[in-house]
Amino acid sequence: MIKNSIRNEKVVEISFFLSLILVFLDSYEFMKFPLTWIGNFMIVAICIFIFYKEKMQIHPMVLLILFITLIPTIFNLFTFDFLSSELVYTITRVASYLGFVITFFVISQSKFKKIIFKNLINAFYLIIALSIYMYVAQLFNFYEPIRNRPGTGILGFDNQTNFWPSSSHRMIGTFREPVFLVSILFPSFLVIHYKSINTTFFYFLSAVLFGLTKSELSLILLLTFLFVEIILMKKLNSKVLIFAIIFFLGFFIPINECDISPQN
Repeated sequence: MIKNSIRNEKVVEISFFLSLILVFLDSYEFMKFPLTWIGNFMIVAICIFIFYKEKMQIHPMVLLILFITLIPTIFNLFTFDFLSSELVYTITRVASYLGFVITFFVISQSKFKKIIFKNLINAFYLIIALSIYMYVAQLFNFYEPIRNRPGTGILGFDNQTNFWPSSSHRMIGTFREPVFLVSILFPSFLVIHYKSINTTFFYFLSAVLFGLTKSELSLILLLTFLFVEIILMKKLNSKVLIFAIIFFLGFFIPINECDISPQN
């Protein structure tokens, strides 16, 4: 029984780490399937496995609230033609919503939460390392894996942008746009910040990552974070101060690729 428990922990640990990495590889796809979709599917599958393995029970009130939130979408489904793009899109969004609910519920209740949190930290560090390398690679024209997932432009302009000729170069890491990096990794940073005691190096790297995105969203999130830390929680340790200083330096100091590498 102990062996089975250890085996299950290893399976969850390895699977969750791989699925997180795939979720963070936003710029890449395999056979027209975005890797981040595959990662999300794996996370939901892992959570369903844990749900049945630990014989969890969902309170009826939670199911009622979930049903109420889906009522408008359920009625809206009957207005679509069968196999229309709107129907497929809506079903995909509903599946994503239900997957998020299942994931949140299971992770908050499971005995595997420490293992899951440990792998979140490991995946976060790995993505930081990849992102910083890619930033330097773009500046100096080093090797970078081909980004094969279309961008988010309109009217056919769906190429990913990693070159800004007249403005400061921006960190995009493994994501299609700087704002995607911030919207996914900043919440991960907050979870790690509030759930564990971290080194100064962690805050330094995180500040470099978010500051170099030059994203207005990162600035808003940082200011909100500082407001909560200083005004609401009435604390500001040296690590958070270092995080803020490095972030502002990375955000406001221009780094123009054309000045650094004119041949690019």
